[in-house]
Amino acid sequence: MIKRIANLARLAAVLEVSSRKPGNVGPEHDFPDTTYEDFIAGSIAIGEGIGISAENGFRAGKGEIDIDEIGIGDSILKCISDVKESHGGGNTHLGMVMLFVPIAAGAGLCIGRGKDLKMEVGDSVRDGLRDSVIEVLGNSTREDSERLYDAIELSDVSGLGKLLRKEMPFHELMKNSLKKDTIAEELSEGMPIVFERGVPALDRNRERAGDLRKAVTQTYLELLAEFPDTFIARKLSMEDAEGVSKKAKEMVEKGGIFTEDGIRAVEDFDNFLRNSEKKLNPGTTADLVAASLFVWLLFCS
Repeated sequence: MIKRIANLARLAAVLEVSSRKPGNVGPEHDFPDTTYEDFIAGSIAIGEGIGISAENGFRAGKGEIDIDEIGIGDSILKCISDVKESHGGGNTHLGMVMLFVPIAAGAGLCIGRGKDLKMEVGDSVRDGLRDSVIEVLGNSTREDSERLYDAIELSDVSGLGKLLRKEMPFHELMKNSLKKDTIAEELSEGMPIVFERGVPALDRNRERAGDLRKAVTQTYLELLAEFPDTFIARKLSMEDAEGVSKKAKEMVEKGGIFTEDGIRAVEDFDNFLRNSEKKLNPGTTADLVAASLFVWLLFCS
C-alpha cells in the first residue's frame, strides 16, 4: 500500500504535465529553460521522498512514532534534492511537492490506523484523508520549516525564500505566508481548494469527458477562473493574476473543453498566455490540479 501511494504520486505528476494547461509546459510546449522531459524526470524522481512520507505516516498510525516525528520537511527536501539531480531545468516541482508530501503522510496515517482510502469523493470533504492531512500539518515542527527553507534554496526560487521565517513550526510558517501564496494558504487551512473544489471537479469532469487528461484541462480552467494564480501575482502583480483569471472564467462560460466554441477559446487563451511579453504561466494552479489529481487517484484508482 505504501509503495502504491508513491507510485500514484508519480502518476499524478506525469498526468498533470501531460495534460493541456494553457500557459504551462506540456508535451507540445517547452519553456526556454525547462522542457516537458524535465518535468517527466522530476515526476519520477519525487517517488522516493513521497514514499518516505507515506511510510512515516503509516508508522505514526501504528503508534511506532509520534505524529510530529513524521518529518514532512525532510521528505520535501528529499524530493527536491532528487528532482534537482534528475534534470537541469530548474524548479519544476517545489509547489507540487509541498502539497504531495503531507497528502502522502496523511494517507499513510489512515492506512496505519486501519482506515480505507477508497471512499466516495464527496466524503473526502468531511473526514478520512483530509482530517489526517490536517493532523499531520498541525503537528509539524520548526525542523520541518528549516528543511523547507533548505528545499527552497536548493530550488533557487526567486523571491519565495524572503517570505519565510524558518524559526517557527511549519504550519505557523504557512499561516504567516498565506496572504502571499495560495500553496501556503492550502497548507494552513486544510487544503480547501484541493479537497472541496479540485477533487470534485476532476471527478465530475472525468465522468463527463470520459478522459482523465481532458478532465485535468477543464479542472485547471475552473480553478484558475476562481482563484487568481499567486505565481503570476508574485512574479508580476495581483492585477495581472486577476486579469488571467477573468479570461479563464470566459473560457469556462463558453463551455471549456466541452464545446467547439470553448475549445477554440482555450486555444486562443493558450496562445495569449504564451505570447504575452509578460510570459504568463499559472504555475500555482498547475500545482493545485496535480494535488487534486493525487487525491482523486488515492480515492478512486
